[in-house]
Amino acid sequence: MRSFDLTTKTGETYGLATASAELPGSPASAMTCSLAPGQQSHGHNHSEYELFWFTSGPARVSNGSEELDVPQGHAVLFAPFEPHIIENPDPTCALEFLSLYWSAKADVQPDLHSGGARDALVFATPPTPNGDLHLGHLSGPYLAGDVLARALRQQGRRVWYGNGRDDHQTYVLLKAQNDGSTAQAVADTHARLIRDTWEKAGIAMDGFTKPDRDGPYAYFVRQGIARLCEKGLIVERETPAAFDDAGIYLHEAFIQGKCPHCGDASDGNACEACGRPNDCTDLTDARVRSTLAPPLIRPRKRLYFRLSALADDLAQYLRMAQMPAKVQDLCSQMLEDGLPDICISHPGTWGIPHVIEGHTDSIVYVWFEMAFGYLWQAAESCGGSGDRWARAAQVYDGSRDIVHAYGFDNAYYHSLLFPAVYLGLDMGLCPPRHHVVNELLDLDGSKFSTSRGHLIWARDFLADVPVDYTRFALSHDRPEGVRANFLPERAVDLINEVFAGDLARWIAAVSRAMGDDPCLPETGAWSAEQRACLDEMTTLSSRIAANLSLEGVSPRQAARHIRKLIALGARFADTQAPFLAGSNPRNANHRRTSLALLVHGLRLLAEGAAPIMPEISRALHAYLGTCRTEAVKGFLPGGHRINVSRAPRLIRVPGFPAENVSTPGAHVLKKAV
Repeated sequence: MRSFDLTTKTGETYGLATASAELPGSPASAMTCSLAPGQQSHGHNHSEYELFWFTSGPARVSNGSEELDVPQGHAVLFAPFEPHIIENPDPTCALEFLSLYWSAKADVQPDLHSGGARDALVFATPPTPNGDLHLGHLSGPYLAGDVLARALRQQGRRVWYGNGRDDHQTYVLLKAQNDGSTAQAVADTHARLIRDTWEKAGIAMDGFTKPDRDGPYAYFVRQGIARLCEKGLIVERETPAAFDDAGIYLHEAFIQGKCPHCGDASDGNACEACGRPNDCTDLTDARVRSTLAPPLIRPRKRLYFRLSALADDLAQYLRMAQMPAKVQDLCSQMLEDGLPDICISHPGTWGIPHVIEGHTDSIVYVWFEMAFGYLWQAAESCGGSGDRWARAAQVYDGSRDIVHAYGFDNAYYHSLLFPAVYLGLDMGLCPPRHHVVNELLDLDGSKFSTSRGHLIWARDFLADVPVDYTRFALSHDRPEGVRANFLPERAVDLINEVFAGDLARWIAAVSRAMGDDPCLPETGAWSAEQRACLDEMTTLSSRIAANLSLEGVSPRQAARHIRKLIALGARFADTQAPFLAGSNPRNANHRRTSLALLVHGLRLLAEGAAPIMPEISRALHAYLGTCRTEAVKGFLPGGHRINVSRAPRLIRVPGFPAENVSTPGAHVLKKAV
């Protein structure tokens, strides 16, 4: 018999006063917790199950999507990795409760959501329509969002994949000035090119927003700004601003210098290298882009969004959000340093004009506008009519999984600015919990650059390389967590090895073995190498599924496991050649197993690779005579017919050399002959 003192709180965990006890011989541990009146615990998640039994109450608990009021004496169970916050709604008495937590079994995939597969909303950062997409763009949020949307639909979820035009960037205006055109003409021309490139890449959007400057969209943005003004989160301040010699206001594309935080080259308002915002006047060695002269600094009254006022709410949100380490660290550093307030009014005419008195000669900062653009698109995903704000609130009420896909250079907007807007609106909006982030993709060791001609246009590459080959190669080298390097020669070698080499050899072995009788046999006797192959195929299939799940999405890892699965199938087909030849009747039972196992592996591939390689997946299903909507639960039955005449056509891509263009080392795609 042992006794434990669980009343004297000696520790502090996630904002709770705690006393702990190990339970010998039990997989569980115990902890009593106390939460001060009116306080919240820190949001967190971990790898164990955890049960909270509230010995006093009531309590309010949340997992970031759902919120429950729990009476005294009741308990709540959280699954591994499910985020949770405990709130004490009583303003006078401490909340006391017992926590029991234990490790999950490795082979159990818990799901405590009773509502089944949740709807999902996937957004990719709207592209700036000042040029077409190169492969660096395509490898980032657009392909990742499409792959994830396809994977979630395959899991039985309803998914909306939304995007739009980021027309009001100063880079569109700069392009127009350089071309002697108008900003609207530049935006319209390149938006058409971008959408056409997406279509060529097999990227399908369910919604596409075209912003206006004085229509329903602009009115919606102004309504959101008005609400934030009412909440005291938008204020007027007179602060230093940058101008050129002609008195033209400078920000974003029209001013450049060195980032005040990391010292790297940066344009105004935000640094692409470190991801942190700047106020333009704090750039080191600042220059007017058009003349390279130092800017003139003088005071100007402008509107500021009080990001700093929402620091505590954002800190809680970030504890619940799923994002890469580098983005989490960026947010943590900005919170530690003190969040800056963000200028949201810039003198100019290209964008949505403010209607706030004293600022009607200014436009809404385009990245602030985008926060409302996502809500506009969310309302579109509901369909129907009626109040657009009510529809947006319905989507952001926590009942759906909301995903933002973007590049690290846009991380601060998606992880701090947009969530702050949603929290500041005070409409019960749950900011996006899932962040799918890419780094820059380099070309032959240096950044893709339109200005230097150091790039491969996506449409040019797709003109010579089949769409699924392109999607696979870009997923395989996708820059996740760190920058990645794309070499066109290496990409073609990879494509030919995987498809015209290994996969074609695997399929050919099956077709030869089927011969004139396309009926699949049942498995027979099993050798050790056949059992080992089945285990490895099953493991790789599970890893592909995990890499295409919402919690673990990684197109890069999924593509690399697809590559391993294809190599395994081809190698196994080679090793089983003596059985598959069928010349010795004593091997008949092992031959049946070899053939059934090769077909089973192709079916696993068709199912797992579909989000990345949809056309090849369809072709494999047609060859196997299987349905794309059927989950692979076991071997195909004996007697199942294989359509050997419909074997996928896996062409070999001709090689192409690197050619210098306007900069040494730049690559363009030489057209295949």
